[in-house]
Amino acid sequence: MRRKFEVLGRESAATLLLLAMRRMGSLALAVAVAGGCALSADVPTDLPNVVGPAPLRRLSNTEYLHALHDLFPSQVHALPLLPNDSSNSGFDNETEAQQPSDVRIARYEAIANLYAEDATRTTEAIQKLAHCTEWQTPTSAEACRAKFIESVGGFVFRRPLTSDERDRLTLRFQAWTTAVDFEAAVRLTLSAMLQSPQFLYRAEPLPDLPSLPSAPLAVEPYAMASRLSFFLWQSIPDNFLLEAASKNELGSTDQVRAQATRMLNDDRARRVFWNFHRQWLGLDRVLGEEHSVRTPQVDPMWTSKSQYAASEESRYFVENTMMSTGTLRELLMSRRAWVNDEMARTYDLAPTGDASAWREVLLPDANRAGILTRAAFLAGFSHRGATSPPIRGSAIQLHWLCKLPSAPPPGVDLSMPKALPEDGAQTNRTLFERRTAPGPCQGCHIGLNGFGFGFENYTAAGAFQTQEQGLPIDARGTVVGTDVDRPFDGAVDLSAALEGSEAVRSCVTRQWMTYALGRAPATEERALEDALKTRLTSSGGNLRELLVDIVTSPTFRLQPIKEK
Repeated sequence: MRRKFEVLGRESAATLLLLAMRRMGSLALAVAVAGGCALSADVPTDLPNVVGPAPLRRLSNTEYLHALHDLFPSQVHALPLLPNDSSNSGFDNETEAQQPSDVRIARYEAIANLYAEDATRTTEAIQKLAHCTEWQTPTSAEACRAKFIESVGGFVFRRPLTSDERDRLTLRFQAWTTAVDFEAAVRLTLSAMLQSPQFLYRAEPLPDLPSLPSAPLAVEPYAMASRLSFFLWQSIPDNFLLEAASKNELGSTDQVRAQATRMLNDDRARRVFWNFHRQWLGLDRVLGEEHSVRTPQVDPMWTSKSQYAASEESRYFVENTMMSTGTLRELLMSRRAWVNDEMARTYDLAPTGDASAWREVLLPDANRAGILTRAAFLAGFSHRGATSPPIRGSAIQLHWLCKLPSAPPPGVDLSMPKALPEDGAQTNRTLFERRTAPGPCQGCHIGLNGFGFGFENYTAAGAFQTQEQGLPIDARGTVVGTDVDRPFDGAVDLSAALEGSEAVRSCVTRQWMTYALGRAPATEERALEDALKTRLTSSGGNLRELLVDIVTSPTFRLQPIKEK
């Protein structure tokens, strides 16, 4: 039966999916999905009533894997790798980069077959999945088939099935029952559902109106449930969201705010908190191959456990900070940390004797505060064995001020500067100051070095140091190109300056909007972006409130008017 399962699955599911993904346009797919739309929705009076584009969105790899986990929480598989979600914005859910490929389609098929086979491995499993106990007679088989298609299809598609979808799945189920048997039909139909555009894409239906409306439309309730869940949970809606959608209770500002507040207090919100921050701040750079080949000879503080431990420490910090206060100040200034023995060694703390245990601690107040003084950032934006003020400074400008880096002038030496034998001992700062002293370099390096020199107290492995080559380290710098330009002394002082900057709050707002919408804010949304930033400032930098403000904004809750 396995051979028939593989052949039938390939011919009927993957091939149809490939053709559908290549041929359908976003509007064509949206119109093909039935459902009613409310024609109006209340808009917060203090937010500009602007609505940007709403392109068709595929599940990112992260969303796809979370969705499978939440649909089948007991299943654990070694899955084939999906092609990377390429991105221009730095986020894996960017719609413009979500192009289908033959490799992706083949991996979807293989993964769907794994989950479908596991979910139908026993008679008891099929009974639970199909909500029926037997299917031995034509009458019972028909009833069981209908229950299975309706219930499982509704969960997988995240909404009730249309009559056309129900008929198509029924015909395919019947054909597979005839070709193999009932159990195989359940398995094959489930696999087909998991490969369908209705599961892999987030189609948003349009109402059938005789003429174009004069104002943007409220997003259809089930589509709104998916907008909320894939943003705030990186996964499928739960029963509460689906029930609210069935009652058309996701249309008003108060209804959406209540759901978003509930969802942000759920542990599933940890997913968006970490997935956003690791991409926004480049906290996963430390897991890159260049950092796995470090050796103790190059970085005395670096071990085979450092990469994973540094990443996990930042994940614990980000998740717990955002699940509690969730303020910009805490993100930049909190001394709370969660460390195991590896990170305790890096941060010069006493070990516990249990190398695998993570515990909450307070970091030394003189040299550690916030995400910028953690090993994932410090090591991720360093070379092997050496710090790089321009790299760390560029990270501040790009991620915290939304300033794109400029290309260096032609012919510039980009190698790590080294002291000549006749120079004697030199600090890393002195070497970089000499390298970047020429006039053509200063246009960029006045900012790059200005921020980057503030991190010179931290080695390439993230450990704190006060001397280098027997010489005292100078970690003074200058904040430039912001509304809070001033001198600072060390990374903690720099973090305090960034926390008070309107430019930083503007950048943070733009980054969260980009992640929520799957695209950069459009020109017409600039006023909305400014209003959300003003709200962020008024809330004391409360990032959790920013997320609620985003999902209750017109551009998240409404659809733009589209020509048919």
